[in-house]
Amino acid sequence: MLVTPIGPMQRRTNEMEITRMQVLGTVHMSPRTALHWIPRCPWACFQKGDYGWFMYVCDDVGVTEAVDVPPEIRSAIHVAKREGCGWIMWDSDGPVIDEQPE
Repeated sequence: MLVTPIGPMQRRTNEMEITRMQVLGTVHMSPRTALHWIPRCPWACFQKGDYGWFMYVCDDVGVTEAVDVPPEIRSAIHVAKREGCGWIMWDSDGPVIDEQPE
């Protein structure tokens, strides 16, 4: 795929775009989800070395609310959206959050 320096929807600006990131411990993700669902996540999700993943907070509810999306992923997306986050960092040393399932 060829990436152009400035795409048709981009504009030059002096303002930086900064996004918030929710950090969650991988304890909130089941081993089954980590092994079988994450590798085929239907939106942007990138491995973070051996320690977790970076997951885009997808805003297409038709995708995030699909039957095959694990409940812990759906819950994390809901909280991230509520908190205004654009990404979730699932980290093996990340915090355990009472609001999230284990």
